[in-house]
Amino acid sequence: MKTKLVKTFSIFFLCTTLICSYFYQPIHTEASSSISYKVTASQLTLREGPSTSTKKLTLIPKSTKLTKISSKGSWIKVKYSGKTGWVSSQYLSKVTTNVNTAATSKTVSTNVSNLNIRSGAAVSYKSLGKLAKGTKGTVLDEKSGWVKIKTSKYTGWVSKSYVTFKSPTSSNTTTTASNVGKYYYITIANLNVREKASTSASSAIIGTVRKGNEFKILKESGTWVQIQYSTTKKGWVSSKSAYGKISSKKHTSQTSNPNNPDEGEDTDVEEPTPDPSEPENPTPEEPTDTPEDNVVYTKPSKTEYIVIQSGYLNIRSKPNTKGDILSEASAGDYFTVLRYATYPSNEWVEVMYASGQTGWISNNTPNSYITLTNPATNPPAESNKTIVLDAGHGGSDPGSGGGGYNEAALTYAFTLKTKSHLESMGYTVYTTRGQYSACSSSTNKTVDLQCRVDVAKTKKADIFVSIHMNSASATAKGTETYYAASGNPYPTRSRQLANAVHSAYQPTMGSTNRGVKTNVFYVNRMATVPSILLEVGFISNVEDRSKLINATHQNNVSRSIAQGIHNYFQMQ
Repeated sequence: MKTKLVKTFSIFFLCTTLICSYFYQPIHTEASSSISYKVTASQLTLREGPSTSTKKLTLIPKSTKLTKISSKGSWIKVKYSGKTGWVSSQYLSKVTTNVNTAATSKTVSTNVSNLNIRSGAAVSYKSLGKLAKGTKGTVLDEKSGWVKIKTSKYTGWVSKSYVTFKSPTSSNTTTTASNVGKYYYITIANLNVREKASTSASSAIIGTVRKGNEFKILKESGTWVQIQYSTTKKGWVSSKSAYGKISSKKHTSQTSNPNNPDEGEDTDVEEPTPDPSEPENPTPEEPTDTPEDNVVYTKPSKTEYIVIQSGYLNIRSKPNTKGDILSEASAGDYFTVLRYATYPSNEWVEVMYASGQTGWISNNTPNSYITLTNPATNPPAESNKTIVLDAGHGGSDPGSGGGGYNEAALTYAFTLKTKSHLESMGYTVYTTRGQYSACSSSTNKTVDLQCRVDVAKTKKADIFVSIHMNSASATAKGTETYYAASGNPYPTRSRQLANAVHSAYQPTMGSTNRGVKTNVFYVNRMATVPSILLEVGFISNVEDRSKLINATHQNNVSRSIAQGIHNYFQMQ
């Protein structure tokens, strides 16, 4: 009887196994290599399962890089922004590489002190420890603005924003150490000179060099070389062959004086439009002129003025850099706007620069701005007013992130530009933190926030303005400005300041107007002066982020923030 039962059970088990094997279709996985894809649709839906009938998890922006986990039919399983789900393969282009082959040839060095190294690629993961400035590590992996490294003590993830990459075996390197002492000859119309060997938001444009300029190479880093572009100033330019030539001998002639500052109009960019996973290459801020048949001419509905606030700009016969130079506008000059010539990516302004003579000025540089106030009658700013600008986050806290960019770097860029505009108007301006640091050395957020409001108290500021970027779902966008209705000793003035600044910068940002609101943010309620907090835009939204990372748009919005602050003081 026992033997019969054993035989019966064995037959049943074998049949069950065969039936399950017949109906079960395995999901294919990749064991030895990682297959990467790039999103080709403007926005690709990440779903809960491999079917359009399953729940939507989120939207993935165009050009985002995704790593394949598995596949089923025409669907690919991937992980994005902390969510694991399925995307249709028809909206992906395939890029296959061996796991970490590119990354393992790189090393990094930390450029800030007390940098958290975490167990995962997000600030929500546990900190394994802190790295001192200058700590070196080998790159193991990269993901969404984070890099996994191995140091002598830790293996974990750090924010890309706070490390410097070194790639000794990079195939894209066009210069080597032997190029130091050679000459770099510029072959494009204009090339940006930057503060650092990078196009990141933290590397400011400090000058421009022109076609025909030639410079001795002082230092180099990857595809960048350091030059002395004026009598007293040094900076970094891209040494890619598309922008110039390196030679052992100096050219016999030079088409223009390298020490003569350039007007900056229609500057040729150093890098192509970036992939969202590469925060070191932000969107080019000054695209080249598009064909004239794409231009739209409009007249302002009100009297507007273009003011030259620094340097100089050429006045040309046409609204592009091909037009003949008729005259020159210098810092302090201003003109009534006759009409605009707007291309898909830049804008020019027609003015009357002399009696009966008109010409065009580029409106694509930080050298100028548009205003409705007649500069001849606009009273100067009161020089006895002091302002404290607070760039949100910083140090070991990168803030929110999106598309490979982080909030701390962007708030610092906006803060510096706003400070520059306010100082040109006569105000005294202080900031609460440095480029890579927080206000306090403490990792306690409350201590750091108190440090920021204490700056306003110590400097005897008249107002405190904190600049931030918002983050939510991929579809949320717009500008918000906050003040504290209670807690702060000046709720009415804080509200007036919020309204004045919001009404000035919100139209310039050009996103959804989410209005002026109240909130008990620490820096608003604990400040001893009128205080506001700006959420300039959503870093998590593709449309807002494209504006937030664009240097020209940053300058325009920052100028409007400064104008709103000025308007507030004029009302008092």
